[in-house]
Amino acid sequence: MFNKVAIIGLGLIGGSIARMLKKKHQSVHITAYGRKPENLHNAIKEGFIDEVASIDAIDCNDVDLFIVATPVLSSITIITSLLDDPHLKSTALVIDAGSVKQMVIDSIVDHEKAGQFVGCHPMAGSEKSGYTFSTHSILPGAWVIITPHKKNNNDDIVAIKKFWELLECKIHITDAATHDRMVASTSHLPHIVSAVLMDSFFAINKGNNPSDMQPFIGKGFKDMTRLAGGSPDMWADIVLLNNTNIIAVLENYIQSLTKVKHSIQQASLHNDRDVLCRYFEEVQNKWNKYHA
Repeated sequence: MFNKVAIIGLGLIGGSIARMLKKKHQSVHITAYGRKPENLHNAIKEGFIDEVASIDAIDCNDVDLFIVATPVLSSITIITSLLDDPHLKSTALVIDAGSVKQMVIDSIVDHEKAGQFVGCHPMAGSEKSGYTFSTHSILPGAWVIITPHKKNNNDDIVAIKKFWELLECKIHITDAATHDRMVASTSHLPHIVSAVLMDSFFAINKGNNPSDMQPFIGKGFKDMTRLAGGSPDMWADIVLLNNTNIIAVLENYIQSLTKVKHSIQQASLHNDRDVLCRYFEEVQNKWNKYHA
């Protein structure tokens, strides 16, 4: 077990990791690093971390595990600096929590200490950001994708797997390219669709006072647009670094929109309700197979 842990970026995910880790391993020493360490003192008062410090003054001495939970572009810089640090123990491991894996691995795989980095992605979170919104309930039951690379050894992968299992997560191990391709459709596309729906809502209702629209907004609209409240910094990095996969799934999404538009036009032109029934039945059957 890792006895001295450093969490870089004590936001929603970093804070939730700290909470669960302290719950499961009370003697662990956790140092949290942030750009505004003065904002992290509540975590000390609550007993989930032991020290706070500036992200610009990371101390690698005696740390067993580094958890980098920052937006992806900054995480690449941080991971590289950790591997460059002469005080990094040869037995220490570095993991991340980002939603893009291939670009992170590509950035460090030629480093002489690349084997000490293990790519990870907890499939957990919400549209909220910051330590304030971290909870004990985000990680338990969530999948964590581990993406080993050619310089990792099996013992380290097992150690990281056990770490996440300690936090009550489920584990799936795959390569980075597969991870990035899959999350483009399961995670990245839903956020973009939510953002576009929010954007189009304001475009369609331009000139209307948002408060006047409230009586017409139900739970469905709120559910569909919830993700649009996510961190712009985090999502700009994700979309930039996984752009090829995201553009591919967007092309498919545009085709699906065109398909339903055509169905509506055909139904209206021929006064044929069955066209729409067939479309929604087809989608419902796919939904039933997914939820079976």
